[in-house]
Amino acid sequence: MKIWIPMLILFFAVSGLCVWDQIHTNRVLDHIEKESEYIYSSLLDSDIATDTVLQDKIIKLNHYWTDKMDILCISLSRKDLQPISDYLQYLHSSIINKNQEDAITYSRLLFYNASGLNETNGISLVNFL
Repeated sequence: MKIWIPMLILFFAVSGLCVWDQIHTNRVLDHIEKESEYIYSSLLDSDIATDTVLQDKIIKLNHYWTDKMDILCISLSRKDLQPISDYLQYLHSSIINKNQEDAITYSRLLFYNASGLNETNGISLVNFL
């Protein structure tokens, strides 16, 4: 009987960590997907060289991803997360270079990768199979 109490505590601790990690991962990837979609649609309508609000959004998204990526590495491979980091850096460089075409291309690639990563790590019937 004495062995059951530590086993239950350990079980609930590990289960809680797994649930927290899944919720945190979904929340971060949903945010990245939503923001990258907004950036992409905004780049189609406005110029990156003059729209400072859009530039700030890209810079804030880059900082957000940099902060959250280390925590996401608990459950996801860095190899899976690296394309999002790369496209955010390319997008940030296109702000500096004031290159609208590159910004549109990289924002679309960022949205595509964020959507794919969110879909593969989300809770769905397909992922259970």
